Amino acid sequence: MNETELEVIKEKIILQHEGDEKQLEVIFSDRPRLIVEAPAGYGKTTTMISRIAYLFATGGVPNPKRILGLTFSVNAALKVKREVAEKLPDLLGKQNNPASLGKKVYVTNYHGFCKGVLKKYGILLSSALRKDVNLFKAIGDGDISRNSELRNFLPEAEIRVVLDMESRVKEAQNPDEETIKRYNQIIANKLLPLGYITHNAVILFVHEIFINFPEVCKFYQSYYPLIVVDEFQDTNCIAWKLLEFLITDKTKLVFLGDPLQRIYGFIGALPDVMDVAATKYNMSKIALAKNYRFRNNPEMLKLDNNIRLNAASCFSPDITDTANLPAFLGKTQKSEANQIALKVKEIASGSINKVAVLFRNRSRGSEIIEECIAENKIPYFYGMFKDEDADYVEFHNTCLEFFLKRFGKAKSIGKKTLVAFADGMKKVYGTKTNKTYDSLIILLYALIEKLSIDYADLPAEDKYNLFIDIFENRQLKQAMEYVNSQVILSTIHGAKGLEWDYVLVADVEQWAFTFVCGQCPSRNSSSQNYCRLPQVIPDGMKKPILDDLCVFYVGLTRARKQAYISASLERFNAQGRQFNNGKVCCLPLIHGIKLIKGNSIG
Repeated sequence: MNETELEVIKEKIILQHEGDEKQLEVIFSDRPRLIVEAPAGYGKTTTMISRIAYLFATGGVPNPKRILGLTFSVNAALKVKREVAEKLPDLLGKQNNPASLGKKVYVTNYHGFCKGVLKKYGILLSSALRKDVNLFKAIGDGDISRNSELRNFLPEAEIRVVLDMESRVKEAQNPDEETIKRYNQIIANKLLPLGYITHNAVILFVHEIFINFPEVCKFYQSYYPLIVVDEFQDTNCIAWKLLEFLITDKTKLVFLGDPLQRIYGFIGALPDVMDVAATKYNMSKIALAKNYRFRNNPEMLKLDNNIRLNAASCFSPDITDTANLPAFLGKTQKSEANQIALKVKEIASGSINKVAVLFRNRSRGSEIIEECIAENKIPYFYGMFKDEDADYVEFHNTCLEFFLKRFGKAKSIGKKTLVAFADGMKKVYGTKTNKTYDSLIILLYALIEKLSIDYADLPAEDKYNLFIDIFENRQLKQAMEYVNSQVILSTIHGAKGLEWDYVLVADVEQWAFTFVCGQCPSRNSSSQNYCRLPQVIPDGMKKPILDDLCVFYVGLTRARKQAYISASLERFNAQGRQFNNGKVCCLPLIHGIKLIKGNSIG
């Protein structure tokens, strides 16, 4: 590409990014390794795609090499892949058609990448891996002890090895080579012949291949001279080790993430992984600075910024411009619920606005709010399920089993056959009176409809992999934003990565939303209705309260237009015992936030 053509591309990029200095610093940087702090609404995806376009234009990715893009899920990978197909040709010129660019940029998740490796080289570990890895039934390590067939087939000692691996990953303890080898042998010798594979084994098999067959590892290192990782803050220890295998002294890197959206520590997301990566690989840090989602809402803009300043300073920020956060406070849970129902009805009436009521957990409080919304005859979608709920797990497992039987060797996957598949699932579960099953059926149809509209041209293999990934990883909840309902009830963890016009974070109370109240010196302070952080936060409390702040921040930033909170002076503990000494928890009362009455739509 000559200098004139390059200048045209640069001008297009500058125009598209409205002269945003930090975005352009990422895009045009001559530094080979970048770690980008990219909060929700700050233009992360467009910045990432423009960076890729610029590297193509300047020869940063020589032929026939490719870019490896890794995301948290196949659903997220598809969104990025779609953006790449739509925006790269426009930036680079008509001669670069979407099909040719699609071959240059391989976007997937960690399991998708590893399955690709196993399809080619799995036979090096086990003859059972001659079979397409997608045709195995993928399960969690913990599922083995709950599966009677497997529990009776594996000795207790081997079950303990498998469960120990699950614990290590969840506790962010990287397993050594011997531990991996022993674990892999059990999966290869005992589970694969029965048609099962574990989620962790998909990645750990590749670890062993890369260790024992360095020429295979070198091939992938050479084939992908640029690695882009999205949602990097959610990386767990075995995914991090996989990246370490792929990175050489010459590998260019772009890692994007937001430390304040790290809310999966309880399932193994590595603490401070962005700092660790920056140090280990001498990466240049750039923080995107402009929030485009809230550019027309000064209060939400300030709220986002002030929470981030608190997180960066361990709750000792220098803030001069306080943000107003609309709130509803009830003397009882019923009073709180009535105010929520009125606000939800106000938002949804006579408009197409969507509103999500988000909770930290299921509780008696969330049940009262749901009952009140139903009493007010407000149609809503129930999304309060957890990954470990028995009916949630069973539905995904049944979907996976039926999907493999129906589409395992299919050459094409169209809307008609997918709807027929969903109809079959509805017959299986339609007679059961269970609102989780009802919601999951709705999600399945919504996903199929969305796929048929937005991804109609997707190759059959990509469609197949998407559904397999969703069922294996129990991710149907990610289709909640596609549901044809104006009102959604969900947990914050279930809503991560999704967006609605309005969000109401409910039950933001001491002991209910924060989990460190027992360690807090201020827990019995005389303030009647509100709890505040102590002047000096005990060292043992700092990390847990920052983790709670991350959850609070993720909940609020699911809103495109306006967020609200609610609380009551009545609360119930996990056993359902009632207390009348409730307080609004400390998080919406940190420096730089002022609660105001939430009467009008923002």
